[in-house]
Amino acid sequence: MDSKTLNELCAETKRQDEAFFTEAFTDAVTRQPQAVPADIKRAATRLCRAYGIRGICDPMYFANIIALETGRGDGMSHFNPA
Repeated sequence: MDSKTLNELCAETKRQDEAFFTEAFTDAVTRQPQAVPADIKRAATRLCRAYGIRGICDPMYFANIIALETGRGDGMSHFNPA
């Protein structure tokens, strides 16, 4: 059995979570971070965390849908300022 403490496991989980969302909001072709407004990014991240959604494309999909439905973007990774 692994002898990691609870704090070590929590820290490792947090690092993996941050790495996942960093990758999810990175353009697959250019390898550059997507220009997602902070509030939309936060909402998409919270949706994924709340429902345990871990598909690599899902956070950006949610961000695009939120932007489209709120008039803050075209749903194709082009976002308008608030």
